[in-house]
Amino acid sequence: MKYILDIPENKMAFAEEFFKSISFIKKIKAIAPNEITNTAILKGIEDYESKKVMPTPLNLAELKAMINA
Repeated sequence: MKYILDIPENKMAFAEEFFKSISFIKKIKAIAPNEITNTAILKGIEDYESKKVMPTPLNLAELKAMINA
């Protein structure tokens, strides 16, 4: 199970040490507020940057039609 906690930057060091001291917590990872963690989005960005895929220009109506399909 995963939990997302919003901890102020000035308390991060304390929070990390606190959670590490709890025996049943397996892993702690700090994620920056602007960090992308969704693997599908990351793959899409990597594919675009490596030119494996090219974006298709869509207007708003076409985009809405794709979403609602």
